[in-house]
Amino acid sequence: MQHERWAHQLAAARRSHGVLATDALKHLDNFADAYRLQDRVLAELGATVVGWKLTAPSSAEVISAPLLDCGRIASGAILADAEVLRDGVECELALRVDHPLPLGGCTRDDVMAAVGAVMPAFELLCSRLPAKFASVREHIVADGMGNGAVVLGAQCGDWRGLQLDRLRVTLWADDALVTVKLGGNPFGDPLLAVALLANHLALRGQALEPGTFVLAGSHTGVHDARPNARLRCVFEGIGEVALKLHGAASTTSKEQSHAGR
Repeated sequence: MQHERWAHQLAAARRSHGVLATDALKHLDNFADAYRLQDRVLAELGATVVGWKLTAPSSAEVISAPLLDCGRIASGAILADAEVLRDGVECELALRVDHPLPLGGCTRDDVMAAVGAVMPAFELLCSRLPAKFASVREHIVADGMGNGAVVLGAQCGDWRGLQLDRLRVTLWADDALVTVKLGGNPFGDPLLAVALLANHLALRGQALEPGTFVLAGSHTGVHDARPNARLRCVFEGIGEVALKLHGAASTTSKEQSHAGR
């Protein structure tokens, strides 16, 4: 009964971009229950898994969360409800898995063979937890790791000659330069992130299904968005992703780190 109540509260908070009560998840203290909650919330929302996100701080194990069809947005869209990115926006690569990966022991070479395309992406962050990304990790997992939505750019199939850990990434807001970065994401190489996720899911009896994609980690850190901003991120050699905000939940533009979420 408690798990059903948690799932109902989390699903309702996702629909409304609300925030849970301070003590709503106080008895959730293990990852097994947190991942079961992800499944229950998915069922409550009637959603389909279209991708995954992960993080792996050096002092802790990989954690992951599914990305849902109801939170997938096409590049160039106008976002009417800016609450969906009230906790910021990240510039990431989304890697589309076209072929099955090994159920355990997955390597970078396996990922190289299985990924059919890469896409520039924005991850929009919207934690439903009172303490946001300072919450305990089990609660962050239950909340879908703070994912609000994903904005996907055009697919790039001719990517194998690129060094994904050495990409030049440029973020613009209203044609003003926000940041330029050269290099990879917190995993270094996005392909390694996919291998880590595949092995993590295998331990839980799950797999990366062909047709799904993986958000492989931020290349630029976390940035707040100004009201009515036009956001555009260019991954050199791959393409760009864009989003127009209709209002915004926050009014500053600064780089942060959510490495532990």
